[in-house]
Amino acid sequence: MDDRLPISVLLLARDEAPRLAALLPRLAFAREVVVVVDAASGDGTRAVAERAGARVFERALDGFGPQRQFGLERCREEWVLWLDADELLDLEAIESLRRAVESAGVAGYRWLRRTWFLGRPILHCGWSGERVLRLFRRDAARFDDAPVHERVWVQGPVRDLRGVIEHRSYESWADCRDKLWRYAAAGAEQARRRGRRASAVDVVVRPWLRFLRMYVLQLGLLDGARGAALCALAAAQVFLKYADLWSGGLSPSNPRNPEAPPPGRGERP
Repeated sequence: MDDRLPISVLLLARDEAPRLAALLPRLAFAREVVVVVDAASGDGTRAVAERAGARVFERALDGFGPQRQFGLERCREEWVLWLDADELLDLEAIESLRRAVESAGVAGYRWLRRTWFLGRPILHCGWSGERVLRLFRRDAARFDDAPVHERVWVQGPVRDLRGVIEHRSYESWADCRDKLWRYAAAGAEQARRRGRRASAVDVVVRPWLRFLRMYVLQLGLLDGARGAALCALAAAQVFLKYADLWSGGLSPSNPRNPEAPPPGRGERP
């Protein structure tokens, strides 16, 4: 008897072979795992996913929203659980998930997400108490087309579940640098598509406003040295985003390319 849950776990991956190798065995509660691999991935991510029994699709990344929608359309189970390769459900979240899929009249569910930064959870900086919609009925959901900071839209009631999603995206300075650059570039491209422009004042002032908001108003100072570092990185992301938007592109040789290589990546996914 198959006691797995009627869930398709949807993952996007680029150069995530080590993380996938650790994550996929923890998803045995689901009947299906769908992994959409960025065509630019070069570290064996696809092979790791296939060895674990996942259904794997390869696609060039043209934005996280379209990429997730592509994956959603290939899911086959009644429920879809959207995770990233650097996220884990704690035991309480898994137990609440089992009860959720048996409920009628609910289209989606949210969990608390706790983000870790260089080995410790961040409790302030505007990052605590965040609830994210990650479990939803396949036929009642659709992702937007945002290139970054994408959202899923669900038709029907949404409820909260017990448990936590542990988000361990920022495990090293290399992770921070990579995210800083990629999300700054993608954020600039998203603003550009919406017809937004930036001035030199934006480039100078907005990073300071971001730092002060996170460090002072959102009490990042209570997270100690890690809080200060995180707020500084967020401010750097804002600087790169608006500098890119103001100048019209990342560089003359690589204009408007959200997949450009480091120095960094930026706002939280």
